[in-house]
Amino acid sequence: MTLQTPDKRLPVSDMQGSINRMTIRLNCASLALVAFALSLCLSPASAQQPSTEEAKAPASFLDASDPESIADLMRTEGFKAELVTRKNGAVEIASESGGAQFWLYFQACEADFTGCEVITFSSGFDFETAQLPDVIGDWNMARYSKAYLDADGDPFVEFNVNMKHGVSPENFVDTLHWFTTEMDSFMDHIGWDSTLAEPGQPI
Repeated sequence: MTLQTPDKRLPVSDMQGSINRMTIRLNCASLALVAFALSLCLSPASAQQPSTEEAKAPASFLDASDPESIADLMRTEGFKAELVTRKNGAVEIASESGGAQFWLYFQACEADFTGCEVITFSSGFDFETAQLPDVIGDWNMARYSKAYLDADGDPFVEFNVNMKHGVSPENFVDTLHWFTTEMDSFMDHIGWDSTLAEPGQPI
C-alpha cells in the first residue's frame, strides 16, 4: 500500500493573502526608513540654521561707509580725489578725467549721512543751449551708464554702484576706469570739446 503525503500547498486565495501582507510589511518598512532619513536631515544638529546677523564684508573689502579709503585708492590709481563735505553733512569726492570733472556721491545713507550703501559716479556738462533729448535716448539704448538732461537741458552721465557688503579694491578700480572710459565716450557723443571754453563747461 502506498501512503499518500498530504498536499500542504495553500489554496490560491490564501497564498495571495500572504503575498499582500508581505508587500504591506515591506512598504511600511520602506516608509519608516524614508521618515528616519528625513528626520536626520531636518534635525537641529544637522540642519543649517539661518543666521540672524547680517553678512559682513571681508576686512580687505571697500564699502561706501568710508569715503577716505575710497579717495586713497583713487589717488593710488593716479586720480585726483578731493573730499568735499556739504553743509548738510553729505560727503562727495571731486575728481577729473580727460579734462572734465566728475564726482562720487555717497548715497542710500542714514539720516546723518553715515552707513552709506551706494556710490554714484556722475559727470555733467554745461552747454549754452539746451541739448536735444534724442542725444540722451540714443546713449541709453546702447550703454550701461545712465544719461539724462537736467532742468536746463544740460547732459549728465551717471553710474550707480551697490557697495553693500563691500567690493574688492580690484573690482572698484575696474569700475573707476570703466566709468571714466564711458565718460570720455559720452563727451564725444554730446560733442563736448574739453580744449574749448565754449560751447560748454563741466558742471
